[in-house]
Amino acid sequence: MARICLPVAAAFFVVLITVGNLPGLAADMSDAFGDKRLHLAAYAFLTGLIYISVNRRPALVAMLAVTALGLVDESIQSLFPYREAELLDLLADISAAGATVISLHIGTAAIGSFRAVTKS
Repeated sequence: MARICLPVAAAFFVVLITVGNLPGLAADMSDAFGDKRLHLAAYAFLTGLIYISVNRRPALVAMLAVTALGLVDESIQSLFPYREAELLDLLADISAAGATVISLHIGTAAIGSFRAVTKS
């Protein structure tokens, strides 16, 4: 599963950057769904994929990777005259990553505890 998730995360990020910077489409999607909601959903999904792909310190790696990818995304947006880089978007990306990492960490620990109890 881990071998599949990292390439899927990379492909998803490329699609995210491409679709997010198409003239008019990003604005239409933001109007329809809400800009911050889109950031939260996209970066939560991206965080989950990265978390699953990493064996050692998945929470730390996922948080750092998503923060870096959020910075890349906002930097790319600043290059287009019809787009705007926003600190609040980056904070939404990091918040989504944090909530996802916490949820996955708790879920992984709970599953591990359940397996330990059912083995004995």
